[in-house]
Amino acid sequence: MYCWGANSHGQLGLGFSSEMCECPQQVESLPFDPRQIAAISAGGGHTLITLDTTGDVYCSGWNHRAQLGLGHTEDVCRFTLVGKYGFSSISCGWDVSGAISNERDVYLWGSNVWHQVGNRCEKYLSVPTKLALPNGTKAKKVCFGLRHTCILTEDGKLLLLGKTKWLQNEDIQPSVHGGVEFYEMGFTEPITNVASGENHLVIQLGQGRIVCVGDNKFGQCPKESELNRDQCQLVKQLESGWSHSGYLANDGRVYLWGRNNYRQLGVATDGDHSEPVLLDVESKVEKFCLGSQHGLALAVDGLYTWGWNEHGNCGTGGVENVTSPTRIEALVNIREIAAGAGFCWALKKM
Repeated sequence: MYCWGANSHGQLGLGFSSEMCECPQQVESLPFDPRQIAAISAGGGHTLITLDTTGDVYCSGWNHRAQLGLGHTEDVCRFTLVGKYGFSSISCGWDVSGAISNERDVYLWGSNVWHQVGNRCEKYLSVPTKLALPNGTKAKKVCFGLRHTCILTEDGKLLLLGKTKWLQNEDIQPSVHGGVEFYEMGFTEPITNVASGENHLVIQLGQGRIVCVGDNKFGQCPKESELNRDQCQLVKQLESGWSHSGYLANDGRVYLWGRNNYRQLGVATDGDHSEPVLLDVESKVEKFCLGSQHGLALAVDGLYTWGWNEHGNCGTGGVENVTSPTRIEALVNIREIAAGAGFCWALKKM
């Protein structure tokens, strides 16, 4: 298991804190077998890992709002057992965390300053806590913006918690369930996937169309006609950074749009892009991740990074921003990747 980038809160699990790790390095002294890792998620300054054989959840990093789920608010710089929860998926936000259980229930913990984890009486939840959804609804996915939580339900609805003023021009319906205020996005067709930026959403609808809603200061919410030029193109994956987003098509091509001040779109030209641009890599992409302002793509011929690099989060051995996708030669035979706000993870095949 390899990591690089910002480690100011011990989020890389190396046993110490540091401003940056400029080159990928292997994490030693793990309390679990890395071959058993089922999923890894990275947030503003913390990391969560689940294991496939036991359902155990481990954490490391920033914990000022109890986003590690350990029952306290002290940072942890080595991976520590959160519990045996058996979550089927996990997700990290800036200072919050979430998961979905095998029974399709939602669990949230961490910051609640904006009521983004549901409990209106607490500033944070220090352990994974089940959130009851309206009408006994079950969940398919949970993801986070800077001050909000998105829950995609199994019946194709999108529920939001937290600060939603950036959606004031959209059709959202408020409701209260169990003392928690939910906001439901109004779409006539089912939603199949969602990714959240700082203050915008990328939504895939049942007919395969992609729409963006929310803040558009940097072109992160293009017109629907720009996002759906090729009606035959199937979308395999949606991702979003703070103010830029993208999707991976079934043919292995990645398209990005939005803010480009740190070249987070992988193009060297100045200016933001309100229309999708093709990521220039040499082979078919299998998976990609977007940090706050940088990117990571796992392609057939290797691992590529680009964008903001202040903390060495592009893994190139320096801190100069990377203007176009650059292959990290030291990392080969990779099976899984993850990107936090300013740090990255890569898991090798065993």
